[in-house]
Amino acid sequence: MRYKVFVVDGSRQLICAAKLDCIDEQAARRRAEQMHDEHDVELWQGDRLVAVFRSATSNEGRS
Repeated sequence: MRYKVFVVDGSRQLICAAKLDCIDEQAARRRAEQMHDEHDVELWQGDRLVAVFRSATSNEGRS
């Protein structure tokens, strides 16, 4: 299955994007989660948002 990963900054501006070929959604989630560090990561399958993995710094400003 084909997925896309978008790394975005705090203003939701795109930093980089990557295509993932994974056997299933669970594998895609694991790979995308490994990519989040100081920026948020969005995992998409086509036009469906699968998951958002928040960075530790983006969580600090939220209540």
